[in-house]
Amino acid sequence: MKLTVIRVLTFSLFFITIGQQLSAQGKQGYLLASVKISPSANASYPASPAIAKDNDELKVLADLENSFNKKPSRKLLLSFLRELNNKPDIDARQRGSKLNLHLARLFAKLRLYPLVMKCYFKNNVPGDDIYRKGYFIKQHVAGSDSVKMMNDSLDNTGLLAINSRDSILLKTDSGFYNHDGKNIQSAPVESVDIINPFEDGKTGVKYALLVHIQQPKSGRPKIFIRLNKVGHTFITLIKYNSDSTYVARTFGFYPDKESFLSATPIFPSADPLFKNDERHDFDEVVGKFISKRRFQKILQLVKQYNSHPYNLNNNNCTDFGLDAATIGGINILDTYGKWPLGRGNNPAKAGMSVLEGKVVNSDTEDGGLFIYNDVIEDK
Repeated sequence: MKLTVIRVLTFSLFFITIGQQLSAQGKQGYLLASVKISPSANASYPASPAIAKDNDELKVLADLENSFNKKPSRKLLLSFLRELNNKPDIDARQRGSKLNLHLARLFAKLRLYPLVMKCYFKNNVPGDDIYRKGYFIKQHVAGSDSVKMMNDSLDNTGLLAINSRDSILLKTDSGFYNHDGKNIQSAPVESVDIINPFEDGKTGVKYALLVHIQQPKSGRPKIFIRLNKVGHTFITLIKYNSDSTYVARTFGFYPDKESFLSATPIFPSADPLFKNDERHDFDEVVGKFISKRRFQKILQLVKQYNSHPYNLNNNNCTDFGLDAATIGGINILDTYGKWPLGRGNNPAKAGMSVLEGKVVNSDTEDGGLFIYNDVIEDK
């Protein structure tokens, strides 16, 4: 209870601070969360009012994204999305723009991965596709592993059709953005609890895979900081159903450590274990929509890894993430490295490859991937 009060007070104070910063930018422009926004006097915008508004919105999104380096202001993000919903010309005006990608990055920071891929999908489908119209709107369904997404004329207008009910989503459906150096402990999860929710008897219309990498040292190739700080690689699987529900799981492969030295260069093997990584930090993420067949193969991969011992050198968390990525048609190159008494694929090298663009969509060899990094220089 005390922690909840502290979080509420923190969000309220931060929202007021951000609101004051945005108010200082000017008195002209459109209304956003009771704050007037205007372009900088030194900015050079095209003459078209629609394009000028587009640039204004990108500027606000950039400010929002930068604010997350300290504490998130989900209330401000929600207000921004509501404002976009009220603009009847937003869909035609934003085709080919960067707005959806900015939103995808913001949702990645909030660990709302189903929304990440929805925004990315909207940025890459034809203008008349129903998904671009905002048909995916997330809402809790009591007693269900899936999440209902509304589909009516009031809710699906605008860029991303966010309404007041999504304030619950922004408060409860993801972990708090965390860059305070404290590790969030992931809880063990049985493989059946990863696989079975996807077998819901519903027709899947879209399937998505994301590969997340947390380096030992953010943005650096250092393979380990100390014996038990070697980084982590994990994945997210998402199934979007024809009835506008979806199921999502974020998880990683771990050693079931019996002692401090288990799964270290000294004793590299341990029993296998999966953990729920929905609140786990990441430095880099790569996402892609995949086929049902590939999705099912990744679920089979989960079963395979669950029956083989963890080994730091040849069957570790990065091996699992890379195997899933390969099945999904994502090739992350140059992931192999050496450390005292061992060698193998590792988060440090894999993360650097993502940062350096050594990632290939094996289906197209160009494009078709959502790639984002959340590297913190002093992390």
